[in-house]
Amino acid sequence: MKAVPRSAVVLSIVVVVSSAAASLATLVWRGSFPESSPASIGNRVLAEARGWSAATLLVAIPLAIASMWAASRGSLRGRLVWLGALAYFVYTYLEFAVSPPFTALYLLYVAAFACAIPALVIGVAATDVSELPVAFGDRAPRRTIAIFSLLVSSLLAVAWLKGIASRTLAGSFGWPLGAEAVGHVVHALDLGLQVPLGIAAGVMLLRRRPAGVLLASMMLVNGVCMGAALTAMVLCAAADAGTTLLSAGPFAVVWVIGVVLALVFLRSGVRSLRAAHDIGHVG
Repeated sequence: MKAVPRSAVVLSIVVVVSSAAASLATLVWRGSFPESSPASIGNRVLAEARGWSAATLLVAIPLAIASMWAASRGSLRGRLVWLGALAYFVYTYLEFAVSPPFTALYLLYVAAFACAIPALVIGVAATDVSELPVAFGDRAPRRTIAIFSLLVSSLLAVAWLKGIASRTLAGSFGWPLGAEAVGHVVHALDLGLQVPLGIAAGVMLLRRRPAGVLLASMMLVNGVCMGAALTAMVLCAAADAGTTLLSAGPFAVVWVIGVVLALVFLRSGVRSLRAAHDIGHVG
């Protein structure tokens, strides 16, 4: 398997720096999200963005740094975690960049997802997927991961398509405003990125295709970061609105399940690229 390309490392460093700067600014500077009319919408969006940014700082960024360092030293698990973290940054900062409002952090958002996309492509291209099934063997809980992936993806798709279908059939078209505009972007990214990744990972794992291990790893790591962000987002929004924090419960439960499955799955593989290569030759 090829070494981690230097270009992907450099791009990933830009992603980490940009996302860290944007997250810190969101947490400490109220002006990071301009007030909207009515102001309550802007306050709610700021609270949600702060929860998401806190999770990015505490979970996604440390995970990306540690896995990138491990991957550069030949760790197979490190490479898979690094690619999953990049998938999270692509989604997160593409959403921040194309959602209202226009903020002073706009160019940081663009820099983060613009560098995360080529870093992810380069990293995947440098990964020999034919070695992954050998490295994981029969130890990986493929069926369990596949069912979890397909179930979560299907529920997410149904949740969004229900409203989209009803509005389409009713002819309720127009320009989304305020919080609806943010939801419009989230629906598109979930249905266009998260759902296909989850379905592809599940199907390929069940069919025991080599790429299934790679996609499942990316899906799980991305899910760990996303679950932390969603849970923190709902908690911060609830605290800001003075409502019950129990609304974050379902997100927290799914996140914990995802963390456990990610740990079990990644631990079932060999530790290093060299070991995976040696196992392949012995087989």
